[in-house]
Amino acid sequence: MARSRNRRLDPNERVFQSLVALLPDTWSVDEFVAHVAADRRRPIRILPHELSSGDATGYALRRRNDDIIVVPDTAAGARRDAIICHELAHIVLGHAPHITDDIEFLSMLAPHCPPELLERFLARDGYHTDDERAAETLATRLITRAQTRSHQHTTSGELDRLTTRLR
Repeated sequence: MARSRNRRLDPNERVFQSLVALLPDTWSVDEFVAHVAADRRRPIRILPHELSSGDATGYALRRRNDDIIVVPDTAAGARRDAIICHELAHIVLGHAPHITDDIEFLSMLAPHCPPELLERFLARDGYHTDDERAAETLATRLITRAQTRSHQHTTSGELDRLTTRLR
């Protein structure tokens, strides 16, 4: 019965359900990314990098043997979590990766690749609107679920400690 119910779920909902199972009990975006990477059997690196206001907020880059999530080196807390989850959503949803036109930046990511070869991969700028919407929706749902789970875990742990003290 559960199998037929899963078949009726749209692909984005199936991805969401599979990722919910990988959420850590206490929220940590880095731990979550590690769980997703292990589940996919494909490394995902988070690379903090200086990004200007003219750049995208973050990037998801696919390479032959791993994926890279580029996040602004100034991002922290909830903003960092949101950027990483959004880029992770692009990866797990199979969206075409975002490519930057910054040769210097790409050279840092692929130091052994000649600049003229890198320039061949600079044609695209961003994702389709539907892909952006799907990634944002998935990221928001995951963070909301993670925060709810963390709060429930903390609350039940505090309740258990209080109950034990009162006995």
